Amino acid sequence: MASDLAAVEQEIEQLKTSIEQLKTSQEQMVRDNAELAEQLKAAQAHMARDNENAAEQLKASQEQMARLIAKASEQNLRPKTPAPPPRSIATPTRKPAPKLSSPQASARPLAPTQRGPEQQQLSSVPR
Repeated sequence: MASDLAAVEQEIEQLKTSIEQLKTSQEQMVRDNAELAEQLKAAQAHMARDNENAAEQLKASQEQMARLIAKASEQNLRPKTPAPPPRSIATPTRKPAPKLSSPQASARPLAPTQRGPEQQQLSSVPR
């Protein structure tokens, strides 16, 4: 019975030691959790500042874009100065048609080339 009592006392001591280890581990976890919570809050605050800066930059970019669009629209509405007339492409000079020597030659058409009999009759009609 004495040996049983000694065994029970030893188990009680082991349980006390285990409880102390659990308490120490739990306290460490509480400290770690608190540290992580602080880091999370700091990260959230940093992200909030970054978002605010990004929003300000976006707003500034939108305002700049609006100014540029307004300026471009204003330039499109202004009357444009007339463009200089396009340069004409030099056309080759034509040689004048040779003048006929007699007034009768200019009044009559040239002799027909291989016309059929119907066309020769039509060509004798004055025009």
